[in-house]
Amino acid sequence: MPYEYKKNSHRSTQANTDKKAPFFFCLFLFFLFLSSSLLIADMDIFGYYENRFFLINNHEESWKNLKDKFSLGDYNRLRLKYKASPSKKVTVNVAIDFFTFHGFMTSPLGTYGNTESPDSESKNLEIDLDRAYVDLYFKKFDISIGKQRVAMGVSYLWAPLDVFNRINLLEPKEEKPGANAFRIYIPLGKSSSLTGVFSPDNNFSTSKSGFRAKTQVWGIDAALTFIRSGATETSIYGLDLRGENFFGWWIEGGYFVSPLQKDKKVVLGFDYTFPFKNGLYWLNELYYDSSGGKESSKYDFDLLFSGDRFTLGQKYFFSMLRYSFSDFTTASISYIGNLGDGSYFINPTLQYEISQNILISSGFYIPLGKKGGEFNRNDQSIFFIWLKVNF
Repeated sequence: MPYEYKKNSHRSTQANTDKKAPFFFCLFLFFLFLSSSLLIADMDIFGYYENRFFLINNHEESWKNLKDKFSLGDYNRLRLKYKASPSKKVTVNVAIDFFTFHGFMTSPLGTYGNTESPDSESKNLEIDLDRAYVDLYFKKFDISIGKQRVAMGVSYLWAPLDVFNRINLLEPKEEKPGANAFRIYIPLGKSSSLTGVFSPDNNFSTSKSGFRAKTQVWGIDAALTFIRSGATETSIYGLDLRGENFFGWWIEGGYFVSPLQKDKKVVLGFDYTFPFKNGLYWLNELYYDSSGGKESSKYDFDLLFSGDRFTLGQKYFFSMLRYSFSDFTTASISYIGNLGDGSYFINPTLQYEISQNILISSGFYIPLGKKGGEFNRNDQSIFFIWLKVNF
């Protein structure tokens, strides 16, 4: 599997960075909560509760040894969101997560890294301030200040330009952890805009910054992106295109330049909905990363756990089919494969909406292909069942 759960492992680099918020951001958060507590007009509190249960089957173990063959784990998550608008020009946004982990689970699936607690069986409550930012609306531009979601690029899964977030291959649409950032958005007409982002670190020289210019040409959305990562001394020159010609298509690419090397990362994607009853949706993405390893024997899997990389090879393919049997029941199957080492995994999923606000999801992550490859290195399959309640 692309992510393996280890006891006594450390949080990802992203998580460590979040803990080192600069002083002026901490000061900003103090005044944010002080001011938001006094807000009265247009206040809204919402969120969701979810429980995620996982069962890992270790295929190398005998059925006679059930304790080692199966591992159980689950976690509870309560996410409270607060939104208030004291005026038409100001919006305050806050999101707080409350977690408890059980069994082998020490973090949400692949997203937040692993806990530093020496006891992976701990049921202690963990609290994470995941969003805390203010939106300021002006006549010619908008500004967002604080811990927020920062997104770059247009691809569904691989997202080479989304360097402000850790990529979760097992669940691409899961909420990404917030990043401390200052963002300015300048609309230029109906289809063009400029976006600037600065994400500070303890030292100014190790901070991240980005600039994105977006427009539309002949019905095609086009954007140029420049990102500077001070910690790795890397400059990224990006281009993404997105259009609709009978089927949807997109291209996202980045040229990564650092003192030690130069790399290219490119995604080619397309999707189409077949006119079959309720519609059969098909999505595909090819990904190439010149910085990846050519041989699986030279993979450094520790880079996945540190958050320094989310893939280890060079050539990948993702495909997903999704069909809605009714307004309440949806089935999908996904394939993610490393074309270089021949390993891949299949993810069949079934979702059922009990009501408008209650959703149950169940399925498998099944590793296949070459043994010892990136996606089939430990011969473990995962069964999961998730419950989510929105309010």
